[in-house]
Amino acid sequence: MSLFTHIPENFFSILSSAKKELYVQALFVLRQAFKTELVIRREDLLVMLMDTLDTDIEEADFTEESILEGEPVADEGALSQKAHLLLRRLKETGWIETEYEARTFEENITIPDYAISVINLLYELSTEKVREYNSYVYATYAALRNADEFPDYTFQALQTAYNNTVSLVDELKSLYNNIRRYYRLVPEEDNVNELLRTHFDEYKTAIVDTVYYPLKTMDSVPRFKHAILSILNGWLLDDRMQQLIIKQGITRHIFESEEQGQEEMFRMINYVADTYDGIEEMIREIDWRHNEYVNASVEHIRYLMNVDRGVKGRLIELLKASRENNISDAMSESLNIYGHMYYDQKSLYARVKRTKRSEGESLAIRKEETPPEMVDSFLKEVRKQYTNKKIDHRIEEWFGEAFSFATEEIRLNQGEDFIFFLLGTIRGTEKDAGYTVKFREGNIEVDGCSLPRAVFTKKKIHSNGSEQAKNSTR
Repeated sequence: MSLFTHIPENFFSILSSAKKELYVQALFVLRQAFKTELVIRREDLLVMLMDTLDTDIEEADFTEESILEGEPVADEGALSQKAHLLLRRLKETGWIETEYEARTFEENITIPDYAISVINLLYELSTEKVREYNSYVYATYAALRNADEFPDYTFQALQTAYNNTVSLVDELKSLYNNIRRYYRLVPEEDNVNELLRTHFDEYKTAIVDTVYYPLKTMDSVPRFKHAILSILNGWLLDDRMQQLIIKQGITRHIFESEEQGQEEMFRMINYVADTYDGIEEMIREIDWRHNEYVNASVEHIRYLMNVDRGVKGRLIELLKASRENNISDAMSESLNIYGHMYYDQKSLYARVKRTKRSEGESLAIRKEETPPEMVDSFLKEVRKQYTNKKIDHRIEEWFGEAFSFATEEIRLNQGEDFIFFLLGTIRGTEKDAGYTVKFREGNIEVDGCSLPRAVFTKKKIHSNGSEQAKNSTR
């Protein structure tokens, strides 16, 4: 079956466009909305896009999208218009779909299941978060062991054991190939610090600590292997257990008939048994590859630390490689002869002729004008420094565990707290803020600063999705 019977043909076009970085960041904003909201309203998503990617959207060229839509962008600063074009492009390529809410004209965003899967994959590839090992060996043993206690779930136990075994084999093969990739990179690196960083920060964190160490200790194959094989061999000799598995598979519409159920059951049992029967050979191969990489990395580090990296050492390396045609030609072209002279006590001496100094003409003072581009760049940097995320984060710290706080209750511990407080009072009037601000009469002095009297209150999320400020105070 063709892949594009399930997804649009131009689905991946945004990932190969000139604005692919912007589109990927927009997909991550969409992912955040999907994680936090059950119903994603179009207007709320537009606000999130403009808030998170304001500078990137403003600087992006949407000429192509505007021509396709027949609505040319009014000017370079049309942030809202560009955000609408970005959202329309995601809809045209099948990343999102839209629908109108019942009894209203408000448009909501829905995300197809295939789009969610691809977005999550892109997010995992772009982050440096170390993934956790899922203890596939123990999970297989636990599923099979609990089948005796819960016989109504025997089929699920076998299916779970089979799926975990498939994932374990995939994990081992990925581990083996990742070690090979790091091994091939060792000879190409000529910097000791970079080699050490790759070994300890990347290889040890992503390979050894995540998969290799748990597989050799906590989730050890020899620790659970014999128990797993014993349970599976017992099932192969127990007709009652086999009939129970087949019956449960037919009840759950996994098997269409007893013949198919028996065939699939034996296939899963034999796969798990055969895998654990020969998995130690695969682990030995991984051990050998791991030791080979560590030895190669250590030897290359020793070589780089002992080799002469000065002018003499580099010249020796250059002369050793001079037999290669491209290097010898480059040496012939770059080596030139220059004449030089020097003076000593026998050289002719000419007395320096001194002249009288005279006052020169004064230089006119030029008035420097600041280019508009520099001013715009400065303003953009200021907007980046105090984003809504940073403002919300500081206000949340002042909330603590309470639902509200007043100006009198805060402390200005940092130099920028005064600025964050004033920006927070403005931020509290915006729709997508998580709190509201109500002002009282007069000002109050807090830690040497005169601040307006105000009460910050968190918004309460109701089951219908609407927001209302909490009335409770400290």
